[in-house]
Parts: sequence; C-alpha cells; structure tokens
Amino acid sequence: MRHIKTAATLILCIIAMQYLHELGHALTAKAFGYNVVMTINRVSEVHGVGYSPIYEANLVAAAGPAVTILIAVLAYWARARLGALAPIVIGNAMVMRLIASVVSFSSPNDEARLSANLGMPIWVLPVLVCTVLIAIFVAIARERKMGWQWYLAMWAGVSIGYSAVIMGESYFPSFVL
Repeated sequence: MRHIKTAATLILCIIAMQYLHELGHALTAKAFGYNVVMTINRVSEVHGVGYSPIYEANLVAAAGPAVTILIAVLAYWARARLGALAPIVIGNAMVMRLIASVVSFSSPNDEARLSANLGMPIWVLPVLVCTVLIAIFVAIARERKMGWQWYLAMWAGVSIGYSAVIMGESYFPSFVL
C-alpha cells in the first residue's frame, strides 16, 4: 500500500513539476514582453514570431531546466522535512530531464537548443544537467536505502505520469500569459 501511495504521489508530482518547469519558460518570456500560451508540456509565443534576439531565446530556454534543478536542490536541502516526498521530487526532476535529453536527439529541446545556440554540441548541456540531477538522486537514494519496491513504484508512477502528460496534453489546462 505504501508503494501505491509513492506511485500516486509521483504522478501528482509530475503534473505539478511539469507546470512549474513550463512556468519558468513562460515567466521569462513574459519578462521580455512576449505574450505566450503555456500548456503542461510547452510554451509558445502567441504570434508565432519566436524569441529574438538570441540572448532572450537562450534565457527562455534555460529558465525551465533552471526551475527543475532548483526544485531538486531545494528538495534535497529540505529532505528531512519533506520525508518520503524528497526522493520522489528529486527522482522526477532527474527523469524529466533524462526524457527531455533523449527526445532532443530528434527534436532539440531546452538544454540541447541552448547548447547549439552557444556553439557547443547539442549533448553538452543535457549531459551536464542530467549528471547533476543523477548525483543528487544517487545521494538521497543511498541515504534512504530505498528497496526494489520503491523503484518499481517509481517506474509505475513515471510510466503513467509521463504517458498522461505526453498523450493527454490537450486534456490539461493551458494558460495565456
């Protein structure tokens, strides 16, 4: 029963963190004066013009991953208070950026676009971000000594949660900022 709660909590965590990640992009774009539409899985400029100059595009691209990393770092820092929620939040941050990194091979996303815009191979920043998040997750996993049942619950929650986010994007609310 405890691990069913873990999977359910992870699904809710995925939805919340997806919106927070996209909110990072949206608020940064809004700070530059763009009108944007935010869904659970993307932010688009209302008029379809895109972000220009390039430094604005880079900051908008960096904002979402920065929010995700900040959430993971804060969850690790507050792990004693968060209890069982801390590894769920950190694990989700890690999985979120790992999925984005894999997707970037066919459609460059956040860190991959930023890498390309900075003249680096597209894999550099995704690998760096994933390495940081994996290190934080490994630290809390070792500290908590989570068993195979926890990892199975994590796998189930990730599978259901990200399937819902990706395939059910049109069913989640969108926001115009």
